[in-house]
Amino acid sequence: MLLRYIVSNFKSIGHPLEFNMFPTEESTDERFLKTIETRAGEWKVLQRGALFGPNASGKSSFIESVGFARDYLVSGQKSGKGTGVNQFRGDFEDLEGISSFQFMFYLNGEVYEYGFSLDRRQVHEEWLMELSECELEPLFTRVTDADGKTEIEIESRFADSQSKDRILADVLKSSIQENQKNQLFLYKLYDNGIKKAEEIVDWFKNLQIIFPETTVQALPIRMRADENMRNYIAEMLDQMDTGVYGISVASDEIDFHEFAEKLDLPKEFVDDIEEIKNGIVNIAGRYFIFSENEKKKTILVQLKFNHQLNRKNVQFNIDEESDGTQRLVDLLPMLFTIGKTPAIYFVDEIDRSLHTKLSQFLLDEFASKAEDGENQIVFTAHDVSLINLEQFRQDEIWFIEKTQTGESTIKPFSDFSVKEGQDTLKAYLNGRFGAVPMIRGMQ
Repeated sequence: MLLRYIVSNFKSIGHPLEFNMFPTEESTDERFLKTIETRAGEWKVLQRGALFGPNASGKSSFIESVGFARDYLVSGQKSGKGTGVNQFRGDFEDLEGISSFQFMFYLNGEVYEYGFSLDRRQVHEEWLMELSECELEPLFTRVTDADGKTEIEIESRFADSQSKDRILADVLKSSIQENQKNQLFLYKLYDNGIKKAEEIVDWFKNLQIIFPETTVQALPIRMRADENMRNYIAEMLDQMDTGVYGISVASDEIDFHEFAEKLDLPKEFVDDIEEIKNGIVNIAGRYFIFSENEKKKTILVQLKFNHQLNRKNVQFNIDEESDGTQRLVDLLPMLFTIGKTPAIYFVDEIDRSLHTKLSQFLLDEFASKAEDGENQIVFTAHDVSLINLEQFRQDEIWFIEKTQTGESTIKPFSDFSVKEGQDTLKAYLNGRFGAVPMIRGMQ
């Protein structure tokens, strides 16, 4: 579970921005909480977090920063390359051109903190810490000094000095040479099969990030193999009044070249695809499986959505469905997997193309299904109707806006006092809590 996240110098985020999933001490609201056992005692953790703010306030930058940090760790980096970090262009001198990403999380009964800082060329610092009965204590630390010399200290808490993992870790730390300064030490440990590193990197792999344009990878193929998933999504679409009452998966062997001509695909694009011997390609919501055995086969796999029109069964392709239905198809697999796989979902614009009641229904379903597991959701939204303290705890809601210097800042709703019975939506729209667009020139 995510406990805290701090990021600085990334896109619209300048100085450190801190977000956490801890409830406020003053709150007596016991809804939507998970109790975890740590070495320091019982902690309560929120399972939902919401960010509201005007357009261009930095909501997407916040989600993108999590994605950058996750991908930078789990994908590894090629030696001698830059870091590719997209920094705040306002160039605050005190940030010294360095971006930082820091996560505190709960995994397998332990609390860890992992973070790293980098500029556009190399990693400057990296650390992994573990909570003891009293404080966070280092497992390893890495620092690159002003002369470019990198020092990595591995503590006995990470692995016993005579263990295979420790001996291998000591060998790996000496391999961070000049052309590897852009690489993370934790990834090197993971890539060489050190168990603790594998567990932590797997936690980062389970950070699921969904943007408005995100489509579930190979969903038609997954739904063809998993009838339970297919039936669940169909039932939910029916329940949410989309007009869909069933889903089927059609698979047909085709001549890809003829199909490409019908779609008028560019020749260069077709040539690149036809070079694939084995693999999956998604084109406009249609999935093509290429396999080369005795002869090359191309199989077109499509989802078919069943509607009842004028008492007749009519099937639609995914690209013929409404934007709202397509958005639900992207989001519903998240609800299906809750309880099966511990994951943390970061969803940008969860309300995109959805009615308020559907957005709220999804979030209520998430809260209900996540009660017995370790799933969490952090989302951004523009639909201010969701700022409803009957449906949310006050400390689940955060406001994000830009300062006069153009950097994004964040403030928890729990910092504001709210009187019993106060209309929070009206107060927000009137600017009581900030994070609303200021439209200039209007009387």
